[in-house]
Amino acid sequence: MQRLFFSLILIILIGCGNKSPVNIYESEGYKNLSANDIKIGESIWASTCFRCHMYGSMGAVSVNDKKHFDELAAKGFEQLSKRVTDGMEGARGVMPPKGSCYSCSKDELEKAVYYIFHLAQKAHEIEITKNVSNEK
Repeated sequence: MQRLFFSLILIILIGCGNKSPVNIYESEGYKNLSANDIKIGESIWASTCFRCHMYGSMGAVSVNDKKHFDELAAKGFEQLSKRVTDGMEGARGVMPPKGSCYSCSKDELEKAVYYIFHLAQKAHEIEITKNVSNEK
């Protein structure tokens, strides 16, 4: 009986460790962004993130690169949040820890990450609208 109990616990633990990340665009955090969350994220974007991510300077990816942001979104929020907090070295350049927003709290950085995906989604919607208008 004990062997069965421990086997069951082991199966549960192994099963829980293999969760697939939730796409950011499908996450509860993204879907439940409040107007205040967006304002906080936007303020951090405007003071810090914008410098590199608007036009893709210094090796960063522009928010206008839908394919790239869709790929990042599929990796899930936890991985991206960790990369922003810890910084990262990519093929094109280096993002410093906290994206250089050293005074930002973890909560503020998370709102900034969600905001950037919110902005990328808006940029894509504008592109679709432009393409539809040009087809007429």
